Amino acid sequence: MDLDVFWDLVDRSAVATSDQHERRLWLTSRLAVLPPAEILGFETLLSASRGRVNTFSHWHAAYVLCDGLCSAEQFFAFQSWVVGLGRGVLREVAAVPDALAEVPAVRTLLAVGADSWPDSAWPLWEGLGRVSHDAFFEATGRSLENALKVLGCVRVTDAGPFTGAVWDLDSPLEAAVRLPRLWELSQGLEEAA
Repeated sequence: MDLDVFWDLVDRSAVATSDQHERRLWLTSRLAVLPPAEILGFETLLSASRGRVNTFSHWHAAYVLCDGLCSAEQFFAFQSWVVGLGRGVLREVAAVPDALAEVPAVRTLLAVGADSWPDSAWPLWEGLGRVSHDAFFEATGRSLENALKVLGCVRVTDAGPFTGAVWDLDSPLEAAVRLPRLWELSQGLEEAA
């Protein structure tokens, strides 16, 4: 699958509906009519896209955004959520995790605070990880994992491992130094300034 086709599908799913479950169904139905190689390509590009935000710094950004409620498992769903925000957002956030502070959806979430978010508002998209699997099975009646193994690929199903430095995710000082804009927003300091 071509990278532009991948992003076109992701973007069109967001135009079709803002509901993550409906987006998952929309993407699955579009992929299921494509040749199996294209579905495998979608999975490969999704994994590569998530991999661009699979660093400890990105986990720290997710942790700050989610007010400390972001386990490693949730971080994997967070990565999918960032992919779902589109190519431009992924590019910016991959380069600088603190760029999350400029994302309108993040600003909206932080304005109300995590303790007020309904379940559907959390910046997690668990269902995106099922799209290729479901589409491949619908199209072929076979397992995506087995097809990837034949090609020498392993399906990415969780975040990590991280390379490089790690630090205390609960440290306000680390957050203020490493993610100054996001930390400021998370503390409601921008409005007070």
